[in-house]
Amino acid sequence: MKRLWLLNDLYVQPVYRGKRVSVALIDQAKEVSRNSNAVGLILETAKSNFIGNSLYPRADFVLDEAHNYYSWSG
Repeated sequence: MKRLWLLNDLYVQPVYRGKRVSVALIDQAKEVSRNSNAVGLILETAKSNFIGNSLYPRADFVLDEAHNYYSWSG
């Protein structure tokens, strides 16, 4: 089995938004993935997150529309 990284909680403070900080953070996460010989990097976001849903395809992430994701908290 190979490692698969999860990018969780990407957040940029409002003062730094629009300055490509999010792109730099994603690029760094991709580099960590490459350096650890992982098979890739995944993330998820709400359908209502218009900024993220615009950003991730521009950062070469591919939307997987074929799967449902479920969670449980006890």
